Amino acid sequence: MSSPTSSTRPDAEPEAAYKAPESETTLTTLAMPLGETVLTLSALGNPVYGILHRSRAMTEQSDFFRLQFRGFARAEGTQWEHFANDDARFHAAYNCAWVRVDHPSRSVTFGPKTGVNCNPAFQGLGLDAFLFAQTIQWVKGAYPDYAISPGMVNVPTTATEEEKMRRNAFYASQGFQFDWQDAAQRTGLFFKDKVSKLLGVWDKEHISEVGGEEMLQSLLQQDESRQNLEQKVARLEAAQASMKSALQKEKNTSQILMGVLIMGGMLALWAVI
Repeated sequence: MSSPTSSTRPDAEPEAAYKAPESETTLTTLAMPLGETVLTLSALGNPVYGILHRSRAMTEQSDFFRLQFRGFARAEGTQWEHFANDDARFHAAYNCAWVRVDHPSRSVTFGPKTGVNCNPAFQGLGLDAFLFAQTIQWVKGAYPDYAISPGMVNVPTTATEEEKMRRNAFYASQGFQFDWQDAAQRTGLFFKDKVSKLLGVWDKEHISEVGGEEMLQSLLQQDESRQNLEQKVARLEAAQASMKSALQKEKNTSQILMGVLIMGGMLALWAVI
């Protein structure tokens, strides 16, 4: 009689089953702030200034990292045009990017699921690529050997070829590959086998981030420049006051001399008479 296989032995241990990943909604509620910095976007000429917020949630199963951006003001010449309403708020679906790490499956998922989308006020500035690249940089530094869960990529049926190419370039520039589900390349998956093979790049020429220490240094330099300017103005005002005083003295002297000349002339005239 043959011995039972391992699959039929009563003492056989069942295969380990992965728990479902924790949702981003759950992790968002647990996320703690990591700090805020000032972000400057200048791709279209007039600089746009905003606040970049980082947060992170860590559980036994997951590690969650998210960035959010809200506008502060746009420089219009020497004037500041402040953002208002939705452009000045943090959102869960717009102007943000996140990455969720699932430890049991040793995999990561990028989000939002609909892609990194920006409000119209911030489109064309490279903000979407910056946010996406920042999540890639973070997860590459923390979990380079983890696998990547494929993400959905799609565009509306009305999208032009230029819009499709721009969308494809957004993912390809970060090192992703594609698995298309239709010949027109309107729907498909973006994927890569390992986190370490992603790039995490953005337009560093037109996007700059200023931390707290850099901001204080900038304020200190501005304060020193203001003090130097005030001292120059004070010296100019003192010189102007001195010049006015000298002119007034010269004017008084001229008036006295004129009076003396007139008096002398009158005395000479009386002597003749």
